[in-house]
Amino acid sequence: MSVEALVTKAKEGDRGALEALLASVQDDVYRLALRILGLRSEAEDATQEVLIKALTHLSDFRGESTFKTWVWRIAVRHVLGVRRGRREEVASFETIEMLVSRGDANPPLPSLPEAELALLAEEVRLSCTQGMLMSLDRDQRVSYVLAEVFELDGEEAASILEVDPATHRKRLSRARARLAEWMGKHCGLVDEKNACRCRRQIPVAMGFGVVDPKALEYAQHPGGSASDPRLAKRPASRERSERDPVRLPLAVEVASIEASAREIAAHHPAYTAPPVVLEKIRAIIDSGRYRLLS
Repeated sequence: MSVEALVTKAKEGDRGALEALLASVQDDVYRLALRILGLRSEAEDATQEVLIKALTHLSDFRGESTFKTWVWRIAVRHVLGVRRGRREEVASFETIEMLVSRGDANPPLPSLPEAELALLAEEVRLSCTQGMLMSLDRDQRVSYVLAEVFELDGEEAASILEVDPATHRKRLSRARARLAEWMGKHCGLVDEKNACRCRRQIPVAMGFGVVDPKALEYAQHPGGSASDPRLAKRPASRERSERDPVRLPLAVEVASIEASAREIAAHHPAYTAPPVVLEKIRAIIDSGRYRLLS
């Protein structure tokens, strides 16, 4: 059944159509919320609230855009309006730089099996790139996520953001430049000349409370172990010595760093909304707490 048909049936009060509509957008809403807010718990709450807003205002949907675009617009308004969360309060390029400098001192790794250390290094990578993203202001962050994570074109992203395309392009350009500037100076994944390595940062991240071996925020996210299939189109990161044994001209070198930074910052698992999100929505529908479709 098409989304348009589901919308029609949902407006008529069809419970199955309501749940199918939820299933069609909940993962994208959750991924957006997680990349903007940074923590699973906050992303779950935001996803639930966005879906409730969508369902209780479904009669306002006139089909002037796709249903997903309409829901994304609601989601962006919501995440831009929620108060700063725990990760966002401490996120800054200065804080990350301070942690990187501690890792440069080569603190001893925890005594764990190699497989666990590899998993912790992946959690450090994901936490660090998420922290860099959250160091941007929210307007730049949302533009970046829509463009680089969801790969939306400028017109669609601007429509979702409810700004003119030039404003979106300016925010996106500034976000790309800021991330490339910082990662080009510090991240060993972007440039092997940089000292920072994810494995070296394990004890620092654990000490700062960013990585908890007993509760990994990203690397063991339920339903998110598989990489986003859209990432398969992107070339895998390679060490600079393999990519360009002869130093590139400055303009080409800068473009290469920017491309690598964008690839690394966007490359997270294809997070899916935990089942509890839909379960809570079903419970709310059954409770009669909200008059749906009004």
